[in-house]
Amino acid sequence: MHYLIVRREPTGFEVPHTFFRCGEGVLPVFCAREAARRFIDSAALGEGWYVRGFSVGEMISLLFALRERVAWVLFSPLPGHLLIEDALSHQTSRDNFIASLIVR
Repeated sequence: MHYLIVRREPTGFEVPHTFFRCGEGVLPVFCAREAARRFIDSAALGEGWYVRGFSVGEMISLLFALRERVAWVLFSPLPGHLLIEDALSHQTSRDNFIASLIVR
């Protein structure tokens, strides 16, 4: 199970919370629900954000659906460190992350 920070949009769809670096979407993915909650608590994300778990199959489907918006995955960023250049240097491409999920 992997966890994302999401919120409900007026259309009723859940939209993963993405960040941007050099114009490309970066999706923070967490290995534990509590880590994602700590991240929400430390960031000023605004109202309506919550943690949702995704199975491996759901995560792969989601990443394929978001291929135009998400180029990178940042796995389990520490609270408050998402925008620090060093943290972003540890990201992996969306395709490499999908490949790692398939191998499991």
